[in-house]
Amino acid sequence: MKALKSSSLVLVLVTVGLVTVLGCLTEAQSPSKSSPSMIVRGDVSQVEGEFHMTGDLQGQDTLDIADKSSVTTDQAGEELCLELRDDTKILNRVNPGDKIEARISIEGRTLSVIRLKP
Repeated sequence: MKALKSSSLVLVLVTVGLVTVLGCLTEAQSPSKSSPSMIVRGDVSQVEGEFHMTGDLQGQDTLDIADKSSVTTDQAGEELCLELRDDTKILNRVNPGDKIEARISIEGRTLSVIRLKP
């Protein structure tokens, strides 16, 4: 009878442990409703990236440009380095001299970059 009570207690503890672990995993994976971010407007002073020669379907050489970061001077005169990742939304490629608006997460990730009309 003691063995039956011990195994029942172990089963209850394992079940409670699993429910707790699964609850934590669900909470960690659920997306937040709205991640806080800030908007930065400024002038691009520098763009850094990689350039590769590739061929298109017709056999013509093309230049593949992959921007990695841009240095932007905001309206207060401070320089900001915006890291551009694969998941950063960029509507149009920016060049030095362009005015931009960038949305930056609270963690400092560049979420999107929009080139503003002059």
